[in-house]
Amino acid sequence: MAFVLEKTIAATMVERCRRTPGNVAFRYRSTNDVISPKGTWREVTFRAFFQECEQLSLGLRRLGVGPGDSVAILSRSRYEWTLADFAIFGCGGVSVPIYPSSTEAETAHLLEHSEAKIVFVEDEIQLGKVLPRLDALPKLEKIVVLETTRSSLPAKVRSLFDVQRDGEQERHAHPNVFEKTLLGLGPETLFTICYTSGTTGVPKGAMLTHHNLMSVLEDCAKVYGEHIREDKETLLTFLPFSHIIGRLESMSPFVFGWQLAFAGEPTKIGEDLREVRPTILFTVPRIFEKALAEVEAKIRGTSFLSRGIFDLAMKSGESYYSRRRRGRKPNLLRRAAYGLFRETVMAKVLEGFGGRLRFAICGGAPLSKEVGEVFEILGILILEGYGLTETCAPVTMNSVGAHKFGTVGRPLPEVTVKIADDGEILLRSQKIFAGYWKDENETRDAFDDEAWFKTGDIGFIDPQGYLHITDRKKDLLITSGGKNIAPQKIENLAKTHSPLIADFVVVGDRRKHLSALVTLDRKELHRFARRENILYSDPEELTRNRKVELEVDRLVGLLNQGLARFETVKRFAILPGIFTVEAGELTPSLKVKRSVIYRKYREVIDALYQDSPSEDREAGLA
Repeated sequence: MAFVLEKTIAATMVERCRRTPGNVAFRYRSTNDVISPKGTWREVTFRAFFQECEQLSLGLRRLGVGPGDSVAILSRSRYEWTLADFAIFGCGGVSVPIYPSSTEAETAHLLEHSEAKIVFVEDEIQLGKVLPRLDALPKLEKIVVLETTRSSLPAKVRSLFDVQRDGEQERHAHPNVFEKTLLGLGPETLFTICYTSGTTGVPKGAMLTHHNLMSVLEDCAKVYGEHIREDKETLLTFLPFSHIIGRLESMSPFVFGWQLAFAGEPTKIGEDLREVRPTILFTVPRIFEKALAEVEAKIRGTSFLSRGIFDLAMKSGESYYSRRRRGRKPNLLRRAAYGLFRETVMAKVLEGFGGRLRFAICGGAPLSKEVGEVFEILGILILEGYGLTETCAPVTMNSVGAHKFGTVGRPLPEVTVKIADDGEILLRSQKIFAGYWKDENETRDAFDDEAWFKTGDIGFIDPQGYLHITDRKKDLLITSGGKNIAPQKIENLAKTHSPLIADFVVVGDRRKHLSALVTLDRKELHRFARRENILYSDPEELTRNRKVELEVDRLVGLLNQGLARFETVKRFAILPGIFTVEAGELTPSLKVKRSVIYRKYREVIDALYQDSPSEDREAGLA
């Protein structure tokens, strides 16, 4: 059976629901189950989704939502998120995702800027971000709460149940309106105003059309088509749908016919993986970085014999794949040895991901070459891609049959990539957005004189056609000696030296040398303290321990050995806490917000350059 690829995602949804109505589209854990404290997994068929979506869409229509109206969604990823998204399409509206981690002020700004008429909020917490600002949002007419225990709600607030109930009445009065509206949407119709995550400044609203989205999905079907078993794949989703990668994932069941299960609490992803047993994952690098740290920690805690067997298994895998990467076929002995380890030692690691995972599609931040290679040996192929909000997600991807770790893959079939004289990656593609909402100047500045889209990323294409990302153009550091340095390269290398390093932010713009701000992984920090017999009362105290400083100093020394002299890190400061989304230091896709970090830790950075050496590296507090 062929994939469903119509001219719009709305028409694709209609066709999928017609073609395989009884197949399960979504699974989510119901928390209202009195029998099971963990909740019961509920299944929703494509037919049931269509019916629920029709009710909600007609309910929105009764609330006054019409063609071109903006409707915001302020919620973590959950089944109702996708339901609301397609219900908005069914009115001809434009959905506006807002990250659930947004502050009250940020939420109000996006609601005002997008001119949202309605906003879906997940629960009482998110409702509390909107209610206090209602007087400053004259265009916001209603708030729809997805989950509430209140028996009565404020005047402008409705429950999801009430809106769907109104929609059912509307359906009897106006049958077929929902489907007709969906099928009447054109390729150039906006489907969303998706705000950038703000790594380089104030978020901008990228206007994306159905044509942009379908171009991405069509190319993904071409690249991955032979490796996707229609109606047989299961995915576990935990990415934020407010991010364009998560958004693409939420819509993918209608194209590929697979089943999408919604993860619960972030702390229970491991449990959900083992229960759902996904065959494919959409993810970000940090998930695998943390998983690798856990694997390494468990191995260190086993017997000498077990560690020896694991090391032997890894060496067998390295030998097997090193030959394959050089285009040579491993001999029978190597294949047999590695095959045996895959069925025994590696299988135990794979079970942590459910035991059925065939490959993972990774984006949002750089994946280190080393992590990719290790997981390939362990039995999980991580395929990194590259794209931006403005390109409606990926423009380049590694594929199952053609992948190269340390790169973001080759351009998708419809995409043209060009490298500018200064190294910036330029694009031409049907995937590129229609412009920034209410910002003609920023839209104009996003393109060069020849209408190439300027990504703001620096990179190069190797002889095999794979794209390498080396840094953000605006993130380049220029030392007082005139050296141009890409910090991202150094930062990625630093995190590969030890799972103890959570984040490593290089500083040194207009300074005579580079320094770094370091945060430490809490689990690894605890394990280090236990190994070194360090007594402490809290993690912040531990970050100031001399043994910890010396260990980080050792790791920075190892890092410097692989760098050019002008790239070496001369000093560092260990921060007492970790970077978080809630504190505004990380984007929801877990990328560091450099401007925030530089501003927040200005005094710490300045201290690193007081009486600093011009050549020799010194420890953080030496």
